[in-house]
Amino acid sequence: MIKVVLALLPLVSILFMIFILKKSSIFTGTVACILTTVIAISPVFHTSVVLLPKPFIKSFLTTVPVIYILFFGILLFHLMDKSGAIQKIATAIATSTDDKTYQVLLLALGLSPLIESVSGFGLAVIVIAPILIALKFNAIQSSLIALISLCIIPWGTLAMGTMIGASLGNIPLEDLGVGSALLCIPIYIYFAFLVTYIGVGKKAMKKKQLQILWIGLLLGLSVWICNRFISVELAGLVGSLTVIITIFIMITLHNRSNQHRSNALLKNISPYLLLIVLLFISRTIPPIKDFLTHLFTVTIKSYHFQLSFLYSPGFFLFIVCLFTCILFRLNSASIIDSIKLTINKCYPVLLTTFLYIVVSEMMSEAKMIQLLSLTAAHSFGSLFIFITPLIGATGGFLTGSNTASNTMFIRLQTETAIQIGASPTLLACIQNVSSSLMTMVNPSRVALSCSVCNITSLENNIQIKMAIVSIGTLSIIFIEIIFQLLFLK
Repeated sequence: MIKVVLALLPLVSILFMIFILKKSSIFTGTVACILTTVIAISPVFHTSVVLLPKPFIKSFLTTVPVIYILFFGILLFHLMDKSGAIQKIATAIATSTDDKTYQVLLLALGLSPLIESVSGFGLAVIVIAPILIALKFNAIQSSLIALISLCIIPWGTLAMGTMIGASLGNIPLEDLGVGSALLCIPIYIYFAFLVTYIGVGKKAMKKKQLQILWIGLLLGLSVWICNRFISVELAGLVGSLTVIITIFIMITLHNRSNQHRSNALLKNISPYLLLIVLLFISRTIPPIKDFLTHLFTVTIKSYHFQLSFLYSPGFFLFIVCLFTCILFRLNSASIIDSIKLTINKCYPVLLTTFLYIVVSEMMSEAKMIQLLSLTAAHSFGSLFIFITPLIGATGGFLTGSNTASNTMFIRLQTETAIQIGASPTLLACIQNVSSSLMTMVNPSRVALSCSVCNITSLENNIQIKMAIVSIGTLSIIFIEIIFQLLFLK
């Protein structure tokens, strides 16, 4: 019993420091690392001091691809923001139609997922919320819609959190991406109706219920198709652009005077289009894929680490950043300022990610994860699958990061799945989706949204409303679990 309590202590300490003590992620991660190390080398777990460097080295190597992708992903956002492209995309979408339903769907299921797919970490809220207010939606509506629009997070920052989850959970990336996408299809339909209801009300929503259903289904299906047949990293980009193009076509059928706006929009989204083309080519043409995966590849067999610098999404983001600088003729001052902003945004996230991975690797090295999974299997048996979304949701809510949540919990989920005879991939998918979609309820995300909308005094009210949204999301996941158990065994 003492051994189980000590094995749980690192995870409980993280939740306690974040939720009760309100400590920063970096402080929490640092304390958790020290605590986990002390427990690992204690007489209870008998981990040799000689083995202690291994989790730190492995964690650093796991973080390197994250650095590569995250830095250039956020840099692309800031470069496009400096050029005015983000605002022009937003304006083109916002002014393309007077129909409030189409405006909400374009922004919440189109533009926001597009930005989040490349940049991540809630940056889309900063763009979406002010546009909604400019379009005469009230501050509460704008805040709620902007938060719900962070729905593409399993594929945010080119699916970084999902890739980390696949690596730590020992699940094939494509399987985790496809499974997560299937779980998200009914949830995206729910979000499509929800943002429309918040924005235009029940009566107006009923008038376009078929279009709303189609847009939610389209986002889910296009994300699934991309995961299944093209690339997990591209899924968020493809899904969001599919929604934007489809709604523009629907608008154009009623108003044929949008040609000039469409041309302007095409230029401003061209960096995203180039990114899609580059990633698509690199992942679907075998000779190019083989060439890129073997050139400038670093392999460390003892740590099961491999990074192909020219095949990683980070390399293509780098090319697109250069393209953006040339296309929009950015001066050196704008580029330097964008780099500074990117560094300021990146280092806390990267340090936090590294610290949480250290905790996970240290717990694994000391056999704490195995002990907890065995205990969970004996305590809950096959019912553990219903605990899985609650664990994922807790991680996403408290950390505000799918990467951090998956780092903390996905290995526990998959290990327990093996113990109870369930599918590790299924539990990993449930963890990935519930974790991702609960980040929109994270207090810091809510605070950001309220700050942008200038309603900080209503922060508690928005938090409660988003909690209700999350109950609906988790309810759908529970229904999907029951369906899986009854019909897809």
